[in-house]
Amino acid sequence: MAIKKLFFLVFILLILTATVSAYGIREEDIWIFQGAYELGIEDRAYLEGFTLKVHEINTENETSAILLIYRNAVFKESFVADAELNNEHIYGDELKINVVGINKDKVSMEIYKKKTELVWITDIPKTSFKIGDTLTENNYKISLTGINEEGALIAVEYDGVNFEGTYKTGDYQKYSEDFMINVVYLKRDTNEVFIETLKPGEPKIEIDVSTLKDSYEPDEYVEYELIVTNNGTIPLHGMILTTECDEGYVELSSQQHSILEPGKAKRFQTKVKPEIEPTSRNISVVSKLQGYDYRGNEYDSEYTTKVNVKSYISITKEVYSKDKSSQNPEFGTNQYFQTILTIENKANFQTAVTVTDELTESFIPDDLDDTEWTVILGPGETKEIEYFASPTEPGDFTFSPANVMWKDGGETYTLKSEEITQTFHVSGSKIIVAKELSSSYMLVGEDITVLIRISNDGDKTIEASFQESTPDELVFVKGDDKWHGTLEAGDVREFSYNVRAENIGELYLSATELSFTDEDGIKGKATSSEPFLYIDSAFVDSDTFPEENTYIGEDVLEYDYETPEQSEITRFGAAGFLASSFVTLFCLVAIVPAAAYLYISRLYN
Repeated sequence: MAIKKLFFLVFILLILTATVSAYGIREEDIWIFQGAYELGIEDRAYLEGFTLKVHEINTENETSAILLIYRNAVFKESFVADAELNNEHIYGDELKINVVGINKDKVSMEIYKKKTELVWITDIPKTSFKIGDTLTENNYKISLTGINEEGALIAVEYDGVNFEGTYKTGDYQKYSEDFMINVVYLKRDTNEVFIETLKPGEPKIEIDVSTLKDSYEPDEYVEYELIVTNNGTIPLHGMILTTECDEGYVELSSQQHSILEPGKAKRFQTKVKPEIEPTSRNISVVSKLQGYDYRGNEYDSEYTTKVNVKSYISITKEVYSKDKSSQNPEFGTNQYFQTILTIENKANFQTAVTVTDELTESFIPDDLDDTEWTVILGPGETKEIEYFASPTEPGDFTFSPANVMWKDGGETYTLKSEEITQTFHVSGSKIIVAKELSSSYMLVGEDITVLIRISNDGDKTIEASFQESTPDELVFVKGDDKWHGTLEAGDVREFSYNVRAENIGELYLSATELSFTDEDGIKGKATSSEPFLYIDSAFVDSDTFPEENTYIGEDVLEYDYETPEQSEITRFGAAGFLASSFVTLFCLVAIVPAAAYLYISRLYN
């Protein structure tokens, strides 16, 4: 049992050793570039576990600077550095500072940290080689020339230089800072060796945003997270994020982060105070990220965030439908509406605005001549306008946005409230009565037809009735000149009756008045227009009749015929008028040559 346990422990140890060895060839104990910094007095560079601070800059005699080193926020040491011979300082074989320049305001430096870090990644995966096999890639060629008791004989040509060596399982060889081979396994029974190649990895930067709202008020900070992800194969060091905005103040214009491992993400908080403007607009926030790999190679990325910032003036419109409490509601409708307009000034100065709200045509505002108001808004002030309106007829209604207008810098600006998508239903009675004549011109003794059309355009059933009256110039002949009955919502009923002309003249027939009671017991009336009728004498020549026109509703009719007084002239009177006109015209024409003859005769006598 003890032997089995010992064997098991040795087996586990071999696995762990193999794992460490596999990772070991991909890692190096090297100085890792952390970033290039320009620091003024009291400025700090934050590294992983360390902080470097510029304490003093001396430019009087020999240009130098005093730098302070902190570890985990605890002061460790200070040192004097210049940009000449004394430009490098190493702290505890962990931190290296290279000063590359000093002026009266800034110290420019490069900072390195010593650590074991992943450097190499697989280029060509494990590949089988037999004697005589060759692998050629880019600037190198690998050949297996033989296998003996000491190992595999491998020839490598790299950048035009030839290398030869004998390798066993697990051996590796670095030919430059950019190329390495690893002998994964030597299989003697098949005279086969498995080789992989490695190359330095690279960080890869990806930037995205989160917690970004659709829009921001002008008096609030634009706050969101900028997410930086390293999608590369090795860590990214010395990250510096700078943020700029031409239309606002960036609170954290520069942020640092020491290291970002592959597959990891770092969240940077971004906070911008936008400038106050009279118009809603999109502002651009530009974030630039700079970082380095272990050798100091620079990697850059840029991300532009488009952010909508609202106008400093805002207006909202709310509409509420309310039921009327009266048993006899005004206009025959059962609802009225409450409208609330909220106007807000987010600027730090006073502004005068004009607010207008357009009502639906059939709505009448309560105790208002119009729906336009002038409002003075102080800095940061909010005011409400409340009014009520009643619909004069039932139906489905929508409300248009309200408008606010103001001046800024000599320019006029207009803003609408958001659309109200809700449709409101108004219940009630809406009865339409139309009265028409089959002809608006007739002769004494002729008949015409009176047409009455009743439609229930509301949403309530009604009991209705009407009774027609006939003027003295007409006499009722036959038909439906009265009615009493039920009219469902949406129903239409038509009635007609005939009348005969008794006397000449022009007249307006009296309107048809319909009395009704709806299903809620509410009474009402609906009235038609008064159609026009002209009655002429039966002796008038039919050739002089005007074209027949039908009068419908309240349309204005135009007639080509003469007035009643002119129509009294008979055919004989008209002939006499023409004869007398001819004689008069003949006399006038004859007088002119006669007068000329007498004048000439007088001159020669």
